[in-house]
Amino acid sequence: MVRKALFIPLGIMLGAAAIGLSFPFLTGVPGSEQNIIPRFASQWHVGKGVEEQPVLQYLVNYQDKEFLAKIAFLEKTGDTEKIHLTIDDKKTGRHIEQELQIGEAFVFIGPSDEIKPYTLALDRSVFSVRDTLTGSKYLVVGAEWGITYVGKFTPKLKVTEYVDSEFEFGTLKTFVVSYRISNIENKLWIADNIPLPAKAQYYTIDGALDYSYELVALEP
Repeated sequence: MVRKALFIPLGIMLGAAAIGLSFPFLTGVPGSEQNIIPRFASQWHVGKGVEEQPVLQYLVNYQDKEFLAKIAFLEKTGDTEKIHLTIDDKKTGRHIEQELQIGEAFVFIGPSDEIKPYTLALDRSVFSVRDTLTGSKYLVVGAEWGITYVGKFTPKLKVTEYVDSEFEFGTLKTFVVSYRISNIENKLWIADNIPLPAKAQYYTIDGALDYSYELVALEP
């Protein structure tokens, strides 16, 4: 009787270990594409990696604007982060630089009137991820990142791909986070330890481009 009592728990332990080892290789489960158990996956949140003070330069298309935005993260004090923002307008040739602050929720604080049209465009494109994603999310294919609100629609955000994405400066391992409404699919490309998405393509309900942006330079 004693031997039997010990044998059953041992069998359960061995079975659990086998499931744990084989879990990532099963098809149709989160993490199978990366051979990783979801609970061991890295997590991402808006602002992750700002303590390394990276410099991100984006090419942004928003409404009738096309401009380069270079965002240099500087020191953080309390709930605010100091950044140096450089704008180069591709259509007008304007060059604007300003040191300003963003709040903990990645909202611009005190932009000048000269640079405000561009901070507004950034608010509604690159920085708009703060309105979609809250808290930390697992970087694993198949993970659900919550829901978003688009008019009467409430589609689910989900990590759909883990890919090598090519940028002007090189290749990044990225996770594609997307949702679909009818034939329209909106996408974010997330790279771990980069505080904002590396790339995005968003469309309106009628299929028109709302905004797009992509990293063109990255300095760690």
